[in-house]
Amino acid sequence: MGECTGIMREGAVARVIMHRKGNNSIAEDLMAELAAAFNDLGADPSVRVIVLASEYEKYFSVGADLTALAGIDRSAPDAADQIGGFMKRMNGHFSAIEQCPKPVIAAINGHALGGRSELTLCCDFRIMVEDGRSRIGQTESALGIIPGAGGTQRLPRLIGKARALRYMIESTRLSATEAEAVGWVDEAVAPEDFVATLDDWAGRLATAATFAIAMIKDAVRRGYDLPLDEALEIESRNFARAALSDDAAIGILSFLSKQEPEFTGR
Repeated sequence: MGECTGIMREGAVARVIMHRKGNNSIAEDLMAELAAAFNDLGADPSVRVIVLASEYEKYFSVGADLTALAGIDRSAPDAADQIGGFMKRMNGHFSAIEQCPKPVIAAINGHALGGRSELTLCCDFRIMVEDGRSRIGQTESALGIIPGAGGTQRLPRLIGKARALRYMIESTRLSATEAEAVGWVDEAVAPEDFVATLDDWAGRLATAATFAIAMIKDAVRRGYDLPLDEALEIESRNFARAALSDDAAIGILSFLSKQEPEFTGR
């Protein structure tokens, strides 16, 4: 248990629980702990799926903690370098979540605006409560700033350039249902069904071929912006790695014998 995060294990499912100062504001201490947790869990063969959640009811996160930026002397000659260095460190922490080889589910139980939306964009799946109040959005332009932890890059890749650009320029706040309709979240869920839905997603992913999932995530992430021939080379190498895994042997033998596979994640 860290100052800002805790980890709960339920069999093959690991839950990373944020508990920073009552509101989970996105700050370097929280992100450093999250990065360390995801690096450790990603390397643990007994972990098959990771859920990122909040300890606080109705609060996933209040967004970026701007105190670090507020303390920078804007007139200093190296002001831009200070801000750039801070964001480079923060982006490294965010990328550790995105690059985790295990499937990652964001359990969005409240507002996810600005930096907290960027945090969920690093996850593979986003399950959001539809409670009539919670909203998701990249709303930084309303503060005179821009997304700085991947929002301008990950959101267009997720929902398309034109729609993402409009939402970011207008600082649009979407309900869970609206976000589901455009693919920003994977499922909008009523409060009374939220926990059961998360358990269902985690349970299904925990029985999947985790190593193959890791190879899919890696190929998509590294190949997405490359020329097709280079991206196909990444896919070919990852296909070979997956084909030589224990899960591939289990999956193929189970298919031939018409049995349900029991994957090991290796």
